[in-house]
Parts: sequence; structure tokens; C-alpha cells
Amino acid sequence: MGPEFVTVSAGGGVYSAFESVQVTAAFNEAARSFSLDLAAPAGGDATAAMFYCGTPVEISANGELLCAAYVDRFEPHLSDHNQAIVKISGRGKGQDAIDSSAMHPTGYFKNQTPLQIAQALDKFGIGFTSDQQMQPVPFYHLTPGETVFRCIEKLCRQEGLLLAGQPDGSIKLTKLGGGAQAPLIEGRNCKVLRADHNWAGRHSHVIARGQRPIGAGGADTTQIEHTATDGAVTRYRPHVLVIDGDTDNTRAAMRARYRIMREAGHSLKATVTVQGFHDDGGALWTPGNTVFLDSPFLAVHQLMGIERVVYAQARKAGSLSHLSLVDPAALGGSGGEGGSAGSSWNTDIGADESASQ
Repeated sequence: MGPEFVTVSAGGGVYSAFESVQVTAAFNEAARSFSLDLAAPAGGDATAAMFYCGTPVEISANGELLCAAYVDRFEPHLSDHNQAIVKISGRGKGQDAIDSSAMHPTGYFKNQTPLQIAQALDKFGIGFTSDQQMQPVPFYHLTPGETVFRCIEKLCRQEGLLLAGQPDGSIKLTKLGGGAQAPLIEGRNCKVLRADHNWAGRHSHVIARGQRPIGAGGADTTQIEHTATDGAVTRYRPHVLVIDGDTDNTRAAMRARYRIMREAGHSLKATVTVQGFHDDGGALWTPGNTVFLDSPFLAVHQLMGIERVVYAQARKAGSLSHLSLVDPAALGGSGGEGGSAGSSWNTDIGADESASQ
């Protein structure tokens, strides 16, 4: 691929004279983040005026937006040799939902989806969207001081959804199902490869238990219990998951299933460093997309989900993308798609599932 021309827009100007720039985009984080190292030989006054805390910033690569954010920190450093460096860092617009308490006239929501609740609480102009069908939440009451992110993340967890920060700073309630990237092949387009086959967090059974604070009473509302099983774990390793907040039989079953899927998915991880910010087909490496990883050394030959991308550019190292990959089950997809990670590292939980109440 060709060179990556990175620009930083702030304070009405466009800046490209930086020592290094890094943008982190994660499918399971509600706000993207960035950091810049700037040389300031003429002093820090001009740089401070352009990048004062709270300044809106946009970072693009070859005209494609990577991150729309606000400056959180301005850190000037002056050495005894008059070497002046300024480090600037910040996060996307979603940071306001992450950091701020939810404000609502009543704090009560009835029969509304997580997206509808998120949009009602969006007093910041962040913009919440979704590409998924959701079940209405029968009842939800805000806890005093609870952040918007905490509220929505808790509701999305029962649906198996993630809050993904978008390039423009908005937040999407979603799961794996984006586009497909060009394959990653050991010895061809991968500079550095690592893998972690780790079953320490997997359980044979996940038992989700909860109740409905408001209802007609009886076992259907006060003794809700559903069990999902991981057929690949042959030892008895149960985990009881107590659902905080209101739930019902359908949502409890979904919660148990999604929890065991995430455990299986996170048992296979890989990190791959590639040159440039775009794949061999010219598409920007994007969290939430899938990519086929073929690496005999890592013992991975299957479709993987892109959980995180760190776009990094420095004068000496050039442009690199650091990709954090997981089995698709960790992000709401199907485990072990399209190949295998070796028979010893089965991430397919199978269809064995039971429920009771």
C-alpha cells in the first residue's frame, strides 16, 4: 500500500508537523482515543493556543477520518538542552457519556429498548445508533449518580451488544458483523505475530440467576434461572452469574448464552502488526470487521474478529497498524469460523444449552 498521510485538524488549522501520532479504536470501547508528540522549538505558546484542553480535534489518514475527539491533556516538557516536546492526548465525544452522570426527569423507563434509553439520556449530542434488533426492557430505574455509559452497557450486556466508538465520535450499539478485510498470512503481510491460547476463563456451565422487582409474583418473576453450557470444557467448572437489575426468562437465557460465548471467544487471541493503516485491498483496518488469519506458527487458521486497532505513525518507524484479534464468539459472532485453531484449542461451545426457572 502507499504511504499514509496523517493530518490533525484543530483550532481552525491543519497540523502535520508532529513527531508521532497514535489513534486507538476498539470495538468494545465507547470512545476512541489519540495521542500526539509535537516538537515545539519556538516555545509552547503557539502549540498551547492551538491545542488547549477541550479543543475539538480531528485526525485523518489520506482524507479518511480516524478520530473526532476533544483534547483532554496538554503536557509540555522542556529539557536542559532546550529540547521542547509537547504531548497531547484526548478521547472521542463518547467520553461525555462515559464520565457524566445520567440526567432524566424521572429516571424511570418502561418497555423501551437500550437504544431508546440511550437516546433519551444523550444530553451531550453524542449520537447513539444501532444496527441490531433489540428487546424492550420491561423496566429500568436509574441509580443516582450512575453514568450514561454504565446504564447502557449494563442493558446491552443482556443483549450481547457492545458499545463501539465511531470515527465521528458517536456510539454504536452493535455486535460483530461488519465487513471482511483482506487475509493476514504469515510470511507475506505480517510484520509481528503473537497468540494467546488461554482457557483459564472458560466454564463448563454458566448459571444466570435473577428476578423481576416488579411483577405478579411467583417463580416466573422471583426464581429465574437459566443455564448455558460449553461443550468443549469437559471438566465440571460452573459459574453463577447474578444479574443485577430487572430481568425475565428470555433475557436471562440470552445473558447466560452470551457470557459463555464471550468466555470461549476470549480463549483465543492474537496480535498482528502490519505496515500501513489499510489492508492489501485498500480498506482501512476497522474494529468489528473480520479477517482470516493463516499462521502455522501461531496454530491459527480461521476467521478472527478485529477487537482493537492502534494506528501509529512515527518519523522513524513509519505507519503501522497493531491489530488485536479474538475468536468471533467474543464479539457476538460464531466461534471458530472457517478453519481451526488446532484441536487442543476448540472455541466452539456447541449447541448444548439448558434452561430452567
